[in-house]
Amino acid sequence: MKFVQEFVVAENAETLWAFFERPDQVAQCMPGVEQIEVIDQDTFKVLVTQRVGPISATFESKVRIIEKIEGCSIGFTATGRAVRGAVGNFRSESIVRLHPEGADTRISVDCEAALAGILGSIGQKVIAKQAEKLAGEFAHNLQQRLMGGGENYQPTAAAPRKIGTGARVASTVAAPSYGPVVSNGWSKVAAALAAANVALSLVIISVLL
Repeated sequence: MKFVQEFVVAENAETLWAFFERPDQVAQCMPGVEQIEVIDQDTFKVLVTQRVGPISATFESKVRIIEKIEGCSIGFTATGRAVRGAVGNFRSESIVRLHPEGADTRISVDCEAALAGILGSIGQKVIAKQAEKLAGEFAHNLQQRLMGGGENYQPTAAAPRKIGTGARVASTVAAPSYGPVVSNGWSKVAAALAAANVALSLVIISVLL
């Protein structure tokens, strides 16, 4: 499946890139991110926990850089698996781009992913909805940080407003077949974890500058 996410932040691209040079601050903008570990200059590990209602699960992703255009875009591959909670794994290829738009910057994330286990049983619409929610929260938290929220700012768990956030799902050639959406809590957690891979692209870029 293929995901395309975009949102606009009311800051210029130069300011955003300067902020992205502080991965600890960027990570705090992304709901659920617990750790970003640098293995080498092109390889990273990201640990994230997502919660749906009373249920939570932790997901680990290994990311490798495959392309980088300084100050403009970065492409990478990722493989991940659930380490606590929901059962499943994924692999994906993503590219993050910054598009200056006057005084604002549009951030786009293109991700093509293949899911297995419980993750593979979740419908595209469910995952897209979770991805949109995570991107909205990230956009709100990022904007608050840039507006001077500072060290004491507490990231929101649900963005009270969206900042030009959107998510779209497009079909791809030889896309995997998906069954009915499972209604139990673990399947919802799995959907959130799969979506987190897309949204985490926005955090991973910060350790590459």
